[in-house]
Amino acid sequence: MSEHQHHHHHHHKEDDATRFKRRSLMSLHRRKVIKKYAFWALCIIAVLMGIATIVVYRLT
Repeated sequence: MSEHQHHHHHHHKEDDATRFKRRSLMSLHRRKVIKKYAFWALCIIAVLMGIATIVVYRLT
């Protein structure tokens, strides 16, 4: 029983194209997340400004 079992592990060496694709996808994902949080932050600011405007008009 001198048969060797060979396990082929393909260590994919990252080339420039793969690296570029991964960076692009990460960048797109990050931009999407930032856009979502910016949208909600602006919505909250708009609501707070609306409330502040109503409060100021009620007081005067």
